[in-house]
Amino acid sequence: MADAEEKEEELFPGYPRGWFVIGISSELSPGDVKPIKYFGREMVLYRSESGNAIVHDAFCPHLGAHLGYGGKVVGESIACPFHAWRFDETGKCVEVPYAKRIPPRACVKNNPVQEHNGLIFLWNAHVDGEEPTWEIPDIPEYGSDAWTDWGSALLEIKTHPKEIVENLADKGHFGPVHGTWANEFGNEFKGHIGIQRVKGVAYPRGGGEDHFELQSTYYGPGYMLTEMESVLPNIMLLCHTPVDKENVHVRIGAIIDTSNVKKGKDAFLEGYRENIIVGFKEDIAIWENKKYRTRPILCDGDGDVGSLRRWYQKFYMPQAEVGY
Repeated sequence: MADAEEKEEELFPGYPRGWFVIGISSELSPGDVKPIKYFGREMVLYRSESGNAIVHDAFCPHLGAHLGYGGKVVGESIACPFHAWRFDETGKCVEVPYAKRIPPRACVKNNPVQEHNGLIFLWNAHVDGEEPTWEIPDIPEYGSDAWTDWGSALLEIKTHPKEIVENLADKGHFGPVHGTWANEFGNEFKGHIGIQRVKGVAYPRGGGEDHFELQSTYYGPGYMLTEMESVLPNIMLLCHTPVDKENVHVRIGAIIDTSNVKKGKDAFLEGYRENIIVGFKEDIAIWENKKYRTRPILCDGDGDVGSLRRWYQKFYMPQAEVGY
């Protein structure tokens, strides 16, 4: 009989399919080149002269130089630092400066990229050849005068992303871990979207009582927005992208409606965001040291963990079987 660890590998083989955040748009200027590693793959991220964010697998097919270390943007392409072979936005080699003929198989794998809400997204296919089947929605508030930018923090956590996603249905942990009590709690799962709706009361660390109502929405397996009606209306960002089998990069931040903040705006916003990050960090020690139970013993006060797990597991299944 297979043990729990082997069953877990069967449930979550490889990496999930979907759009994942790999960077902040404002941190990548035209001509910038950055080495990145996600989904266990070395890649290069660059912004072309016209402003497009482009991602290729990192290693030149010629003699294996990493394009992210010393590679240079030339128009809409990137030139290898070793022999100046140049690859366009599709990954095709378009120039070998010292050759009369370009080898027809000379290319680097191209990766679909989109930018929304000030974030750079990469599409990860669970199976080679799977194309994007949904879009990341734009946020109307993002970029407006009354609302701030994300002010996001980047954390690296030693855990599997499923542990973070499970908070969407874990009603019981809010009180013991965060001092936040849910009077009403529910989930909805439809296609690539997973939703949590909560009404409750929070007790901020600085004192007081904050009655709130929120909706947290996952758009795919690694990008969540939380719209909150409380003392200060805000939209919280939580996105997590697998680096490799054991680690994830987590970006957390919030855009905040500052139209009613009259004095001490900067200090107030810094404190508000820090409170969000501190609250998130309370989960980290648990995630990094817990054991995943494939058959947990649940009680009637728990959320709908079963539905969430069935929803999340579909991102580890071939697209043709799931339909999205």
